[in-house]
Amino acid sequence: MPYLAVDTATQTLTIAIGERNRLLAEASVVVKKNHSNRLMPLIESLFESLDLTPDELQGIVIGHGPGSYTGVRIGVTTGKLMAWSLKIPLVGVSSLDGLAGHYQDSDFLVCPMFDARRKQAYCALYDGAAKIEPDALRKLDDLFPLIEKRLKERGTDSSLQQVMFLGDGAENYRDLIVERLGGQAVFSADRSKQLVRAAYLLEKGIVRIEAGETAEVERFAPEYLQLVEAEAKLLGMRNPASGCTDGA
Repeated sequence: MPYLAVDTATQTLTIAIGERNRLLAEASVVVKKNHSNRLMPLIESLFESLDLTPDELQGIVIGHGPGSYTGVRIGVTTGKLMAWSLKIPLVGVSSLDGLAGHYQDSDFLVCPMFDARRKQAYCALYDGAAKIEPDALRKLDDLFPLIEKRLKERGTDSSLQQVMFLGDGAENYRDLIVERLGGQAVFSADRSKQLVRAAYLLEKGIVRIEAGETAEVERFAPEYLQLVEAEAKLLGMRNPASGCTDGA
């Protein structure tokens, strides 16, 4: 029976429908805004193409961030409403997983990056399909030593000494990355592999749902990894010495 995966955390609006080890359909649209207007029509069109109805779904997988605050909220809110109305399980998966999945079968160390401005990025590190460093908002000056440490742990084989950088953070900070890592830094020439895919979220989410690792729908929330600007300002007003800065 089918499951639905949705991610709206970046400029890529992506959805997929599938079963365990079987992708039935996937659709993605790259736009800077208007995810809220496009999401439900895209879901409906995918259902129609498969001759499915929402009540046939067995569960919903949502890319819960990190990423654009507004974008993440759109996907999370839609997923919660659908799960609640259909009375089916819901699980959140990192949106970074949906980008790193392009190279989960490679020998590269993989670093997906969403640009958070000010020489920092939402990022994680993967070795194959395994996440070896968690999602975090990191300054580049903190990310580079972490990568270098992980590369040393991989041994001296040259085939294991390269890092595949993905996402708009990799593109925007490419010069800084190459300046620090030189030939160890690799960037995909395939533009499609710079985009989050719901199919990869679906793979991870189905396993978790079938294992019973589901979220409580009412309390399911985005994973922003930092305070939104309004919250940071409010906390700063309450505690001027806190050092809070505006959100990215």
